[in-house]
Amino acid sequence: METAADLIARVRPVPLMALLQAGGTFAGGHRSPLVGQGIEFAGIRAYVPGDDVRTIDWKVTARRAAPYVREYTEDREMNLYIAIDCSASGGFAGAGQKDRTIIDAAAALVLGAESCGDRVGLCLFSDRMESLVPARRGRRHVAVLLSALLARLPFSGRTDLQTALGALTPSLPPLSTVLIISDFVTPPFTEALKVLGKKHRVVLLRVTDPHEETLPDLGLISLEDAESGEQMIVDTSDPALRRRFSEAAAGHARTLALAAGECRAPLIPLTAGDDLRETLMQERGRR
Repeated sequence: METAADLIARVRPVPLMALLQAGGTFAGGHRSPLVGQGIEFAGIRAYVPGDDVRTIDWKVTARRAAPYVREYTEDREMNLYIAIDCSASGGFAGAGQKDRTIIDAAAALVLGAESCGDRVGLCLFSDRMESLVPARRGRRHVAVLLSALLARLPFSGRTDLQTALGALTPSLPPLSTVLIISDFVTPPFTEALKVLGKKHRVVLLRVTDPHEETLPDLGLISLEDAESGEQMIVDTSDPALRRRFSEAAAGHARTLALAAGECRAPLIPLTAGDDLRETLMQERGRR
């Protein structure tokens, strides 16, 4: 059985900044791009629904005949919370490759936070918040997080981000960065994501298996829903079936992308079996 020491020896650290840059959220050093009542003026931008009306710059608003708000940056210690989907769909296709990729990605970010002196915490969720380890720093704390990650055993095999985020949000320190790692096979969760995003910076890391997007031609096979346990026999040699499968997968991806865009949360894709560090380098190279 793999231990925390094995993870530390095997996984390459990934600083949070590398993730934010790949996701299009750029920040220098430990200066947060989150808007707040900070001490350094950052600029003026157009008002969007949900902005604090107290930040409206009335002189600029009058001059431009449209509402504008003042933005500030805040120098602060980084609090990173890694929220990990530990539901049954991580074992898609029976190989557990998605599950392994999720563990490795989370471990890489925990080690990256430790190397940068950031505080890091861990949330495990399924259709509820299974456990929450508050953000701290230090090697002993890293060992606690990695051990909790390896030992996770959800009470439920289903995923419900709406409920899980609703429980997580009130528990977070102000102005945290929340990274959600999941395949996002879940009922709609946009409203909970909006509430979370009003006070915290949110990044979505979607881990998928290629077979979830394109069904191979394997003839008659038995498929089982990992979360509900429902089984059915399907003929994968049927082109119409494979086309419907691919269309459904593409529709799910579009829905998730729209939800992420609506909540202004970067959405980063990671294929099962791929290394997070290399994926982020490739993503940055394409920008």
